[in-house]
Amino acid sequence: MASEVAAQGQTGNEVLFDVVPVDEHVVATLLAQPKESFHARFEKAANPPELKIAVGDTVSVTIWESAAGGLFTPELPPLFPGSRPSVEPLAPESPPTAPVAPAPETETPGGLPSPFNQLFGPPTAPSGPPAEATPPSGRRPSAANPAEQPLSIEAAAAASSPEGATIPNQQVASDGTITVPYAGQVPAAGRMPAEVQQTIEVLLASKALEPQALVIVKKTAANAVTVAGETVGGARVALSPAGDRLLQVIAAAGGAQAPVHETFVRLSRNGVTATIPLQTLVADPAEDIYAEPGDILTLVRVPQTFAVFGAAGRNASISFDAANITLGQALAKSQGLRDDLANPAGVFLFRYESGPIVRALDQPLATHAEDGVSPVAYRFDLADAKSYFLADQFPVRDKDVIFVADAGAAQVYKIFNVLNNVTGPFITGIVTCHYAKC
Repeated sequence: MASEVAAQGQTGNEVLFDVVPVDEHVVATLLAQPKESFHARFEKAANPPELKIAVGDTVSVTIWESAAGGLFTPELPPLFPGSRPSVEPLAPESPPTAPVAPAPETETPGGLPSPFNQLFGPPTAPSGPPAEATPPSGRRPSAANPAEQPLSIEAAAAASSPEGATIPNQQVASDGTITVPYAGQVPAAGRMPAEVQQTIEVLLASKALEPQALVIVKKTAANAVTVAGETVGGARVALSPAGDRLLQVIAAAGGAQAPVHETFVRLSRNGVTATIPLQTLVADPAEDIYAEPGDILTLVRVPQTFAVFGAAGRNASISFDAANITLGQALAKSQGLRDDLANPAGVFLFRYESGPIVRALDQPLATHAEDGVSPVAYRFDLADAKSYFLADQFPVRDKDVIFVADAGAAQVYKIFNVLNNVTGPFITGIVTCHYAKC
């Protein structure tokens, strides 16, 4: 009975639980309570973090000079790569060559003696392709040996452009430095790549030809976020300089395995931990803050349920099918109130509330309240039509208990139901015999 539930809230001078009739003030007070928020808890995450080089990061250093022939750039190649000096000394181990006998004079097709041909070449035909130019080395370039062919102006310009020298990838040492030839140990940890570039250029200014440096972080372990829990695969996700938000990090780790309304996101940062529903993170862009190096994101699956007892159509533990449901939706999931048993003025919802909420409701804390929470029983009078509007706004939380009290005549109904179960077979047999004339 509803009166029995209300009477058990107090025993003597002790408050066992508060019985709170639900009205507009109660609903407004509950809806006004602040909820856990990443945006409110981590206010400094409004902008992307600056990703600085850390110990253990793998970096690459490339250095350019303004001209060839410096510390890091080779000399320019010759204009004719296949050319040789006009006078070549005879190798010591080579034997002396025997004199070549002059060829006998013969008549050529042009009618000129062969010595003339040897000096001036044979007469050429009036038409035909022009002879190819002979390089200064005295050797005619051949198509079979492209290296012997002279370079074009464009090729010579390309060959003369300085190429950057890339130092092999290296990890930042435990003392926070990297090694650059001719510059020595360069501080890197805790600095931006642009700062390290400037330091390298200053150290090489007096040794190289107007050096320009480029520092790129190839792999990082410090500038990453750890994602664990109910994901497709836990991973360490490296952050980009442009900034990555929490949903981007979760997606990079494979996403959540559980349904969105059953998944909660727990963020641990600098000793502070906060937890919000994943659906809130998806629905509210303000909650999707930037991730920072060292963050730990844990996706936790917590099936949300509420229990229904008493004169309801279904007594069971029922799962939420959304992140938030109201009392009206919860009663509908339990198939509503039974017309033959339920007292519509005696619908109760039991839960533990924090001390500030109990005081905001102008209720005393329970005598034996522990850990700052106190038991509360919210009472709805569904015989009043306006209570249905309140039930449609009243939020149901995980592990709430809903109890529907019996009506006044429910006990008499139950007694007659029991008697009917006992005497029903005998009455049915007598009636059957009477009409069957047994």
